[in-house]
Amino acid sequence: MKIAIVDDDSKDRRSVELLVRKYFAEEGQDCDIALFEDAVSFLKSYRYEYQLIILDIDMPGLGGIDASKKLRERDPDVVLMFVTNMPQYALDGFSVDAVDYIVKPVSYPEFRLKMMKAMRYICAGLDRRIAIRTTDGTMQIAASDIRYIESQLHYVIFHTVNGNLRARASLRDIEPKLSDLPFARCSASYLVNLRFVDSMHGDDLVVGGDLLRISRGKKQEFLSAFTRYIGGLSK
Repeated sequence: MKIAIVDDDSKDRRSVELLVRKYFAEEGQDCDIALFEDAVSFLKSYRYEYQLIILDIDMPGLGGIDASKKLRERDPDVVLMFVTNMPQYALDGFSVDAVDYIVKPVSYPEFRLKMMKAMRYICAGLDRRIAIRTTDGTMQIAASDIRYIESQLHYVIFHTVNGNLRARASLRDIEPKLSDLPFARCSASYLVNLRFVDSMHGDDLVVGGDLLRISRGKKQEFLSAFTRYIGGLSK
């Protein structure tokens, strides 16, 4: 699980980090936390790699709400949660589809309840819709409808249960959006939804009725991901 914490106050930033680490330690899960002291640097360095972003609302320059509006233009799917010492502004967070907000000073019992709610949203990720820019404009598709994604030069082809969609992007751009879902690379050219794997024979992989090849360099990684998936573990 990769999480970003954005807060201009170093003590508050550290406090939230410790609460996050405590929560995941109790759950027996790993987490990777990135810390940012302002929203501008966070947005400049943003990549589609976070499952949860925790932002302070009241920050100098670009505040948390305005930063989230800019973020939503690029990533409509990532889960957002706010912390604030100004509860009168907290409801503004729902305009950017924030999952919840926490009033400072943050207590662990309250934080744990909010994190449990956020995790339910994250773990329901297969119902998540992701935005893609196709030749016909921006569209949203359900992650659960994607069979596999194919790289072709400067484009990717989304092979879905409803047909194929072509977007100007790379697998490197798309893969972080799906990193917490059961998707895995079988080669440099294919990112596969493990739910749609029909069969494997040697280096041949059948996905949604289509025959793909498993590359030598990705084979062990792909087999490990598939073994975890069929064993009932999330990626």
